[in-house]
Amino acid sequence: MFVYQSRFLRRGEVWFDGQSNGAAVDWILYRNQSFPVPGTTWRYFYNRLIDLSKSAEALLSEMEPKTVAKIKTAAEEDKACCDWSELTPGKVLNELEGMWNQSIEAKRRWGMLNRNWLGEMISAHKIELAAAREPSGAPLVYAGLFRDTQRVQQLMTVSPPRAVLDPAIRAKTNRASCFLLWNTMLRLKQQGIRVFDFGGWYPGTDDVQLLGANAFKKSFGGYVVREYECEQIVTLKGWVVLTGARLLARAKQFRVDNLFHWEEKPNAATA
Repeated sequence: MFVYQSRFLRRGEVWFDGQSNGAAVDWILYRNQSFPVPGTTWRYFYNRLIDLSKSAEALLSEMEPKTVAKIKTAAEEDKACCDWSELTPGKVLNELEGMWNQSIEAKRRWGMLNRNWLGEMISAHKIELAAAREPSGAPLVYAGLFRDTQRVQQLMTVSPPRAVLDPAIRAKTNRASCFLLWNTMLRLKQQGIRVFDFGGWYPGTDDVQLLGANAFKKSFGGYVVREYECEQIVTLKGWVVLTGARLLARAKQFRVDNLFHWEEKPNAATA
């Protein structure tokens, strides 16, 4: 269990059907659970997984032909190569943070890199950095992976910022992403990891960006599962602080909703 200290509370995080280690915390967040944890409040979400216990040939057969072709082109024509290293605090993390914070995904959707959250996992030697590179060694794409004993989740992918991103560069980066992901799966398979986890699956139909991410993940095969995120409040202090935070959030949302209603239909709002 990873333990995080906020201004008021200590939070524990448990991943992949693991168990609390009994550390003194105010509340526990259970991530990626197969079933709701008894005695918790929970929500479900969808995820896409790949069974690495299958043979390499079987995994390739489940991929879309265009993805297999991209992997082959990256290897034979682009001459891309891959390397993996444990992520540690320092220059590499600083560079990765800079890339991520400049990315469109960070600015539009996910927000800045949460170093405090990553820091506990880095200290526990659980974060691996995978890279696909040009023959010169210049990076094409990075992937941050959270490693457990039987399962690995892709936390993020990011490419170095470029002044001009023409279609040829975009296509090469996409091929490098496919090449890196495939070689990472093969490496994890050899190390005895049984499941590769894409880190989410969008069940909706409206968000074009997330649908594009779904299409990329689906092109590698695998299967969609429903998983659970569960919350267990352990102390009275935790209950008071979290309940107060939720009430405050609801009050803010109520004001926003009513302001929107007034701006759209002022007569109805003031009647």
